[in-house]
Amino acid sequence: MVAFLRTFLRTFLLGTLVILTLNGCNSTPKVEKDGWVKIATKTANFKSEEDVVDINNYFSKQKYDALKLTCTQGTVNIKDINVSYADGKNQSLQTLGVLTADSSTRPLVLNTKEQTINKITLSYKSLGNLALNAAGVTKKAKIEIWARKPKETN
Repeated sequence: MVAFLRTFLRTFLLGTLVILTLNGCNSTPKVEKDGWVKIATKTANFKSEEDVVDINNYFSKQKYDALKLTCTQGTVNIKDINVSYADGKNQSLQTLGVLTADSSTRPLVLNTKEQTINKITLSYKSLGNLALNAAGVTKKAKIEIWARKPKETN
């Protein structure tokens, strides 16, 4: 019985260590060409919403000169993007509206390259509903937030 518990505990701890290691790798920035980095991912619900995306500690220390949103699944109407900087200033970014799967906004230029981003507030309406989702017709929109590092810091 003691040998079984020892083996079980060892396996459990090793599995936990592997999961924590892989989770840490997932939070590593994903760099795309030309200095774009994925800083957050959100899943939109089937209703009008406003979501606040708190930028994690690693990304909040970085400086960026532009943002773009990419829809990887579903359809979403982006109404407004509000960027809150570390110095307390805010910037509202206007978008072109509806994003469908595998589409992105144009690069949205930020006012300053000198400040870091604390949070991003998204106002949107996900198109579709729960009944269509259950039937497999539409899925909840998944939105990626990408930020571009200024040329001099790439």
